[in-house]
Amino acid sequence: MDPITTIVTAVAAGAAAAAKETVGQAVKDGYAGLKALLLRKFGEKADLQGAIQGVEKKPDSDARKGVLKEELEAAGAGQDAEVVRQARELLNLLKAQGLEPGTSYHAELHGSGAIAQGPGAVAAGERGVAIGGDVSGSVIVTGDQKVVGKGD
Repeated sequence: MDPITTIVTAVAAGAAAAAKETVGQAVKDGYAGLKALLLRKFGEKADLQGAIQGVEKKPDSDARKGVLKEELEAAGAGQDAEVVRQARELLNLLKAQGLEPGTSYHAELHGSGAIAQGPGAVAAGERGVAIGGDVSGSVIVTGDQKVVGKGD
């Protein structure tokens, strides 16, 4: 992905993710940091603030992303290594949390159970237990407290 497309993608995906109540603070901070960096470095050279605000209002709009791309190109943002690096870091953070552009999840639950979606997600259904980490030397115990197996 070329540097300008990387920046545009990071701004659009970051704006969409940061608007969600359920997104983590790291994503919100990453997006805010990228936006602040862009405005600090290039806000005077282009109508970047208006273009970013447009993408924030409609992050899926190709037209608004096109305006942002034009403003970033006019400002020379694609040649700024710090901006490109921060945009890539935000995209990596979004990817790690399953929020990367083009990723969507859909699940339906019928009956009892659990649903887990996204990278690293774990779910245990009714009366189930999800165990992670180092489980060597574990003991398997049933719901009625009977030991059914031991691992070494």
